[in-house]
Amino acid sequence: MKTSDDEEQLLHRGGRPTLADLIDTLEFSPSKGAIELHGARMVLSRATFGADLQDELVRRFGEHEAKVLMMRLGYRNGREDAEFIRQGWPNLDIGDAFTAGTRLHMVTGTVRVETLHNDFDFKTDRFSGDFLWHQSVEALEYQRRHGRALAPVCWAQTGYAAGYASVFFRKLVLYKEVSCAAMGDKSCRVVGKTVDGWGKDDPFVRMFLDEVLVNRAEMPSRLRKTAGKTAPMDSAGLEDRVVAPVRHTLEKIAHAGLNALITGPEGAGCRLAAAWLHVARSGHGKTHRCHATSPQLPALLDSLRQTISAPGARGQTLIIEGIEALTDDLQVALIDMIKTDGVPPEALLLVGLSHLPLRLLRRDTGLRSELIYALSVLPVAMPPLSARPDDLADLAACYLAQMRPKPGLEVLSLTEEAKAFIRTAAWPGNLPELRATLIRAALCADAPPVIDREDLDMARLDPQPPALLQGGDNFSELWDQLVPLFEAGIGVDTLVSRIEQRAVAEADGNVSAAARLLGLSRPKLDYRLKNPV
Repeated sequence: MKTSDDEEQLLHRGGRPTLADLIDTLEFSPSKGAIELHGARMVLSRATFGADLQDELVRRFGEHEAKVLMMRLGYRNGREDAEFIRQGWPNLDIGDAFTAGTRLHMVTGTVRVETLHNDFDFKTDRFSGDFLWHQSVEALEYQRRHGRALAPVCWAQTGYAAGYASVFFRKLVLYKEVSCAAMGDKSCRVVGKTVDGWGKDDPFVRMFLDEVLVNRAEMPSRLRKTAGKTAPMDSAGLEDRVVAPVRHTLEKIAHAGLNALITGPEGAGCRLAAAWLHVARSGHGKTHRCHATSPQLPALLDSLRQTISAPGARGQTLIIEGIEALTDDLQVALIDMIKTDGVPPEALLLVGLSHLPLRLLRRDTGLRSELIYALSVLPVAMPPLSARPDDLADLAACYLAQMRPKPGLEVLSLTEEAKAFIRTAAWPGNLPELRATLIRAALCADAPPVIDREDLDMARLDPQPPALLQGGDNFSELWDQLVPLFEAGIGVDTLVSRIEQRAVAEADGNVSAAARLLGLSRPKLDYRLKNPV
């Protein structure tokens, strides 16, 4: 193949794999009737195929639904290509792997990409990009068929760019086409930012989140460079980690179109599991949350009944907390809505939440058996953190990744000793307690962004008073020893001051260790030492 000097430079420009690298791996096997790019099966088809697909979707479903579907297909394709690059070139620098998406777009004949601005940092999830798309196949085919467009039409390509880029960050990356060759512009121009950069109230962002992303498995995951290994669950989001013990059951419920009952202790993640189930089953629909005793619940049921009976109704999810407190009238209304004796409405997902286990819901509450059985075809029981010691360090890492105690700080991390402490400590308050402890430790850490065992120990709130202060023989013995001191004129303040000084001496001058021993915060002990009574 003869190329010009400019084309030759373009073939070798950028990181690995370059366009030349990719083309070198392109093979056509007549005996198999297959085209492969670095071992991946490809198909050579006319550019009109994509235009035909877009036109048919618009004709059948309307422009908006066609746009959503094309973006969705592009998004999936982009994610697959990102994984293709990672697996095909496992030792590739993460920056080169990220920018390889632009070269894949070119090698497939989709578009020629010119980078105007591309700023990214994988550690802090910072990203902004500005690109020109020359000779876009979607734009040119649209213009050839329909003339000048009134709005950008490169739907599959913007979806592809979002899918590819989002694999490399813990935040979803979205691209907007701000000018389009189909509209008469010289070339297409796309701008990319994270969801936070655009703002979650942005109409395009809301459309993408509510309609294009329809499955939790399609949400962005972080690509981490590992030595010859696929990225582990470190790349999963917090919700995915929380629901990991019950995910298989939730997937079955979503696939079968069942209603659900999710039980578990306070703070174990029941609400997160319900939200995960909503996205897995009907991510484009709307979620309604209400407590069983809320006075708004009857009106909400009436509104939902009208919504799901309307033609073309989209998925609605109703999450009722404290379901054991439902009145009999409301139970009857719910049973009627989900039609337990017939075919349940596809547009409604009912999720009941309770801190009581299923056996007690059946035995000790006023819930009707018909409602319990309708919700518990596949019951979901969220385990407490005490039953998940191996998951605790990873859950903590997910919380820390979301925290930025002070602007500009690196992502917070735990020492190995801190991870061991988290795995062995009791967390009766479950996820909220773990999160609150991590926030306190992050704010008060001696050497941020690293959090060590001492930081966590100081951040713990122990609601149980020492056994010594609960009465009994131990306290009586201590009191008998203290009385002679008080009678000799040594007051409580003097005694406490001496105890504090002795604790510091026992800790070899380490005020943090002394404070931990005494059950005080380090700042409080430091103040008391400097300001004795």
